[in-house]
Amino acid sequence: MRALDLSRATFLLFLLCSFSGNMWGQGEAVDARLSGTVVDPSDALVPGATVTLSAAGTGFNRRLTTSADGQFAFALIPPGSYELRVEKPGFNTYLQTNIVLAVGQSSHLSAKLQLGPIGQTIEVNAAPPILNTGNPNIGSEVSGKQVVELPLNIRNVFNLVLLSSSVNNGTRYQGLT
Repeated sequence: MRALDLSRATFLLFLLCSFSGNMWGQGEAVDARLSGTVVDPSDALVPGATVTLSAAGTGFNRRLTTSADGQFAFALIPPGSYELRVEKPGFNTYLQTNIVLAVGQSSHLSAKLQLGPIGQTIEVNAAPPILNTGNPNIGSEVSGKQVVELPLNIRNVFNLVLLSSSVNNGTRYQGLT
């Protein structure tokens, strides 16, 4: 009886180890990341600046403070359009709008604060490029409209994964014959 319990435990441990890599490896594919540096007019790093990332359409709002080397990093950001606001006493407020982040994208921005009275805002309307040169990951998203309106074989929503250009379902491409 004890040998049977040991073999069951070994089998369950084998299953857990076999599938855990597939489960945990998918986490980064649904979110985006935005990092950056805050500098002053002489390109000196600005520590202690308040950086706010927000999306008016979704109510997303996250605030943090730059590190001692002027760096900030927002992780686990849902894909969408955002605005970035940087504030520090003695500087004009920096505002950058139309920051579009896609699934799996990792972008880096540099915010240059201008000296000025408190309360004045400098607005930047240029968006960072959506092309991701720092990371080879490819991501895509399927909208609710696509889920409802696209024909699905046997109504299996997992077949929507095949809509992504980076997914193939052929065993010949995976070295299996």
